[in-house]
Amino acid sequence: MAEIGYFSVIRHEILEIIPPGDHRILDIGCGTGATLKQLKYCGKAMETCGIELNPDAAKIAAQNIDTILTGDAGVIEIPFKKNYFDYILFCDVLEHFFHPDQILGKYAPYLKNEGLIIVSIPNIKYYKIVLSLLFRDRFEYKDEGILDQSHIRFFTRHEIVNLFVHSDFEILKILPKIGKKVLVKDTPLYSLLRNMPGSSFLTYQYCIISRKKKDSMNS
Repeated sequence: MAEIGYFSVIRHEILEIIPPGDHRILDIGCGTGATLKQLKYCGKAMETCGIELNPDAAKIAAQNIDTILTGDAGVIEIPFKKNYFDYILFCDVLEHFFHPDQILGKYAPYLKNEGLIIVSIPNIKYYKIVLSLLFRDRFEYKDEGILDQSHIRFFTRHEIVNLFVHSDFEILKILPKIGKKVLVKDTPLYSLLRNMPGSSFLTYQYCIISRKKKDSMNS
């Protein structure tokens, strides 16, 4: 079980994407609400709502955000009106579900037609995972990270695109996040991985910005 600090990380890449404004924001898997709290502090949110499975994290979130719902985002009853939110966040959440496309579909009606969803998903093609599998025959689960023991689904960039093709959303932008402990530059292995055609070995995570497909706006 991850420590409570795991649920308290501020997602600064999300802060950079959302502009200032009186936005209503729903964070699926909000942890202690640290990111939502910071968004409101920075003038980027008028109303902050979150859904969190971990009860200890949810108790802290209750002090940080306007509304907290405790439970499984896949089955919890949603009390909000349709077309209510300007942004819905799925930060490292979808890989925890057997059917992530259904999770996206469940929350699509609660996003305004002009709203955006922001999703972050780990990249299973990250070089540390691939090299460990190739040369050490290891695919070892951890308490957190790409091989978090609670991950059910694994994604490459191609599979992320495929997920959205079969969802109610269309991708506007995919932003790669390079791993913090990346290989030292100018080494032969770094050059090999960086220059391979279609390479994404140095990408630890993808951040996806998307909106509703036109044919789903009236559904």
